[in-house]
Amino acid sequence: MLPVTPHFFPRTLPLTPMLRQLRLLFAFAFLASCQLFAAETPPAFKLPSLYHAGFWVRDVAKSRAFYHDLLGYEEPYNLSRDGKLQMAVLKVNERQVIYLFPDASKILPNGDNLDHLGLETDNLEAVRRHLLATGVKVGEIRHARVGDLTLGVHDPDGHYYEITQLEPQGQLRQHQGRSLAPERVSDRLLSATIMVADLKAALHFYRDILGFVQIDTDNRQLAASGVIRLRVPHGDDYLDLMPYFRNPGTPALRGVPDYCLEVPDVRKTFGTLTTRAKTLGVPGPTAIAESVEGRLTTSLTDPDGTVVIFKELKRR
Repeated sequence: MLPVTPHFFPRTLPLTPMLRQLRLLFAFAFLASCQLFAAETPPAFKLPSLYHAGFWVRDVAKSRAFYHDLLGYEEPYNLSRDGKLQMAVLKVNERQVIYLFPDASKILPNGDNLDHLGLETDNLEAVRRHLLATGVKVGEIRHARVGDLTLGVHDPDGHYYEITQLEPQGQLRQHQGRSLAPERVSDRLLSATIMVADLKAALHFYRDILGFVQIDTDNRQLAASGVIRLRVPHGDDYLDLMPYFRNPGTPALRGVPDYCLEVPDVRKTFGTLTTRAKTLGVPGPTAIAESVEGRLTTSLTDPDGTVVIFKELKRR
């Protein structure tokens, strides 16, 4: 930055009160333009996708049956310590997974079993610098046990995010082309609903700091439902912010009451899930309905109460 000093004015001119005021005005204008330029400079990183959703579960056998036997996902790898399972990974596609953490003690009394959500980035160090520059508290980048680089951050409501930079030695990259079961009902994690008690702070975090794009402004039905829909900055996945009023001293609501998996044909998905549910002796999907944006949906509730919505592929 160029120094704002009297050198911008001829040294031969006496610094009259008027010139002093002009110099100050020039300095303020110059600094403001620099800040505006910095604010408009795009961050040196991309956030292309909702990478994963991770949940604490009471009975990992039941949860595995739900995601593997009912939804059709394979488990390419997991993490254990001292022979005890710590994390099961269900593969949705080459870049999206669902994590299951078997520890019922982590589930809150209100049923909230969210551990964290995941976002993918191409430049984690740039993400960290950007968050720190905007006043967000973050820790250090670390190598996760699955082999990738990760950075943890909380949103204003306390929901935890793991921002990941995929590495060649990471498990997901190591398992490319494998564990993509043809019988899986969906190959895309489309969205998640996030409960927010402070909408203004949440919008500042997601939209102003992370660069999410609000995409509900032209949908009257969606707006009337109270949902704020924010798309990831460099992709098509999105978050639905659901505002609610939280009385002081009362517990928060479930962090992620539901999330969406995209399917090409809801009626076919409904039939598949109905047949599998009968075979397994578990509740089947809900009746087919229409979402507020006009897409057909059905849903199932997993063993720990999280609603999994199957939403039909958007017609173009």
